[in-house]
Amino acid sequence: MAAARLLLLLLLPLLPRGSGGEEAEAEAEVVCAGTACYTLHRAELGWSAAQERCHHNGGNLAPARGPGEAERLQELLAMAGWLDPAWIGLSLSRGRCVQPQEPLRGFAWAAGGDPGNYSAWLAEPAVTCLSARCVSLRPAGPWGPAGWADRPCRALLPAFLCKFSFRGMCGPLPLAGPSRVAYTTPFGVRSSRLAAAPFGTLAEVTCEGGEGPTFALCKGPLEGGGFAWHPPGPLCPAACAHRNGGCQHRCLEAPGEAPRCACHPGYVLAPDMASCLPEDACQPNPCQGTCRTRPGGFECGCEAGYALAPDGRSCLDMDECLAGPCQHECHNTAGSFVCLCRPGYQPAGTDGRLCRDEDECARPGVCPQLCLNVPGSFHCACQPGYQRQPGGGDACLDVDECLRDPCPGPCRNLPGGFECLCLPGFVLEEGGHGCRPAPTTGEEPTGAPNSTLHTTGVPRTTGTLQTAGSLQTAGAPWTTGIPRTLGTATGATLPAPTAVGSAPGPEHSTDGPRLLLYYILGSLVAILLLMAFALALLACRKRAAKREKRTAKNAADNYCWVPEQPESHRVGGECSFPQVPNFRGLFIPGHA
Repeated sequence: MAAARLLLLLLLPLLPRGSGGEEAEAEAEVVCAGTACYTLHRAELGWSAAQERCHHNGGNLAPARGPGEAERLQELLAMAGWLDPAWIGLSLSRGRCVQPQEPLRGFAWAAGGDPGNYSAWLAEPAVTCLSARCVSLRPAGPWGPAGWADRPCRALLPAFLCKFSFRGMCGPLPLAGPSRVAYTTPFGVRSSRLAAAPFGTLAEVTCEGGEGPTFALCKGPLEGGGFAWHPPGPLCPAACAHRNGGCQHRCLEAPGEAPRCACHPGYVLAPDMASCLPEDACQPNPCQGTCRTRPGGFECGCEAGYALAPDGRSCLDMDECLAGPCQHECHNTAGSFVCLCRPGYQPAGTDGRLCRDEDECARPGVCPQLCLNVPGSFHCACQPGYQRQPGGGDACLDVDECLRDPCPGPCRNLPGGFECLCLPGFVLEEGGHGCRPAPTTGEEPTGAPNSTLHTTGVPRTTGTLQTAGSLQTAGAPWTTGIPRTLGTATGATLPAPTAVGSAPGPEHSTDGPRLLLYYILGSLVAILLLMAFALALLACRKRAAKREKRTAKNAADNYCWVPEQPESHRVGGECSFPQVPNFRGLFIPGHA
C-alpha cells in the first residue's frame, strides 16, 4: 500500500492542469456515460475561443449527433440549473453556403466525422455564403423546447459545452468508512459526484480520523477489457458493521486483517474488489442487442439505427425520417432508412440523399424532332413548318403553308416550308416567298440563282390562248387555262405538261389542283359567254318575226273568202279579188 501511495504522489505532477496553466477547474458540471464525458463551462467566450479551450484539454465542443447525445446535454444543463444558451460544436465556415435540403443545413461538427441525420433547429438558419455562423443550444424552459439557434461566431455567450472521449470508465470508488472524495478528470475538471469516472481519473479520498488523503487511479484495460481503480479499495476500511464494509454482497473480517469483500455463489468479485458480477453476466445474453460486462453487472447496447428502450435491455427502431434527411422522400427501414427521388429525378451525392433533375432529352429517340427538358419531366416540340399530331402523340406533321395563300401566284408546299412559283416575266425573290419583275434586256439579274420561271404543269402556247374548245390531245387532254409564251429566259427548262388523270409528281403535289381549278373556271366562263350570245341571237330573231306579222288594217279585212263559182251564176256586178289558194271569190257579209 505504501508503494502504491508513493507511485500516485509521483504521478500527481503529470496530471493535466486547466487551460492557461491554471489549476483544474473546480466543481464544473460533468456527466459521464459510455465512453464519453460532457462538461459545462461557465465562461463568456466566442465560439472559436470556446473550441480552443475544449481542444486544449483533449476534447471538442460537444456535438449532438442523435437523440441520446442530445438528452445527455439536456441532463447536464438541468443538473447545473443553467437557463442561458451555450455554444455547441456545430459551425458553418466562411465560404460555405447554407444547404436548406440537408439536415445540418451545410453546417459541420467540430470533431468531424459523419454529420448524422439528427437536427433540432428552432428556426431555419440565415442563408449565407459569405459569413461564418455558429450554433448554440438553448435549454428547455417556459419559452419553449430545447433546440439549436445560429448566430455570428464572434458573439459572446456565457457558457459552452465540451465532449471528451475515452477508451473506458471506472465505476464509483468503493468506500468502506466515512470519507470525502474529489475526482480530478484527465480534462482538468474536479467534481465530487461522478457516476462514472473516465480512464486516467485521480480520486483523492480523505477518511474521517485518518492521517492524510488516500489516492486511487482509474486504470485499465484489465483482463476481460474492463477498467478499475488502483488500489481497488474499499478505501477507509472500518468494521464490516459500517456500510457492510463497502462490499456489495458479503464483508469478511479475520483477526489481524482488514475487512475484505466476498460474493455469493454464482458470482465473482469485480475488479473493484467490492462489487460482484455473475460468473458471466452476458451468458445467456440478457440484452436484445449487444451485452458488455461491467463492474456490478452488465451494459446493453444497440446497433446503429436502434435506440435502447427505457427498460435498458430492448432495442427500438429509430425513425430517421422524422429528422428529414432526404431531399424528396424518405422511407424508414429496420435500423436505417432509404431516400427516394420523385419521377424525373436521380439520386445524387455520395450518400444518395440529394436528387438532381434527369435530362430525358439526352436519351436518343425521345422526341421525333425537338426535346425541351424541364425539372422532373420533358416536352416534345416540332421544328418550324411542322405541327403536333392532332389528338395527342409526339409525331410532327408537315404544315401545308400554301393553304394560307402566302404567294401572289401558285404555291408549292415543301417539307417544313413552301416555295412560291412565279408567272412569266417574274423571278423569285431571295428566300423564295415572293416574286418580282424579271430584269429587262441589258439589266443584270439580281435575283437568286433559282429565279428560273417556274410554271410547272402549265401548257405552252404561241401567243394565243387555248380554250376548252380547242384542246390538244395526245392520248390524254392537256391541262389548260393559263397561257404561256415562248419568251422563256435563256437556260430555263420547260417541264412536260401533266396529263389530266395522271398521278402528279412530288413537285406538282400542290400547284396541280390549283391549275386544274383555273382551267375549269376558264372553260365555264367561255361556255357562259357562248350561251349568252345564243340567247341574244334568239331574242333578236323573235323580235323580227313579230314585226313582219304586224300589218296595217284596210277594207279587205271585212271580207271573207268563198269558193269559186261558175261565171253564169254570178249575181250583181263583177269584182276583182286577189288570188288566194283554194278560193275564187270573196263573200261580204251583209251584201247580196
